[in-house]
Amino acid sequence: MAIDQAGLNSLLATFMPKNNMAALQEQRANLLQKLQQSDTGNKDGDRQQPGNIKQQLRELVAVDQEIAQKLYDEISKKLEEKRLEREAAIAKKERARERALAKHERLLVNRSLSKLLSAAGKAGHPGQACIGAFSGGSQEDKTYISEVDRDLRESVQYGIAAAEVAVRRKNAEAKAQIEENAERKQAAHKKKSKRVNIMV
Repeated sequence: MAIDQAGLNSLLATFMPKNNMAALQEQRANLLQKLQQSDTGNKDGDRQQPGNIKQQLRELVAVDQEIAQKLYDEISKKLEEKRLEREAAIAKKERARERALAKHERLLVNRSLSKLLSAAGKAGHPGQACIGAFSGGSQEDKTYISEVDRDLRESVQYGIAAAEVAVRRKNAEAKAQIEENAERKQAAHKKKSKRVNIMV
């Protein structure tokens, strides 16, 4: 079976991927040298046939296209690697943020429960004197608040803060899940649409 230059180059690329670019550049230099010799003529003053020149030009164009494709593939591979590194860094930062939100939520829940337990403990001893304080801005707005009431209010405030943090965390998780699903669909679509050209 006869094989053309493009097929030979693809075989060489398969067996020697690192040296393929050097081989292509060497082949290009040889073709250019042949074309220059055909333009000036050889030692006897003979010029090459126009058909040979056209064939050499076709080969030169094919080699130039392969070199351009190799360069494009290398650059796109490097850019893809950089994109993946950036995405990994962003994902790492998001995970750290999610962990911080979860930790903050746990701290608020624990604080709310401790205040609730404190209020239950103080309310469970009715014989003890209830220590309290006045709250409010002006003299008319001042109301007496016992320690039990204060602990209950703080427990509620911590509970509300914990719920707000939980909502933020769940929203971030849902957003990350949506983005991940979209990336999977896009990758699957790219994989289906990718074509393989085989030159024989």
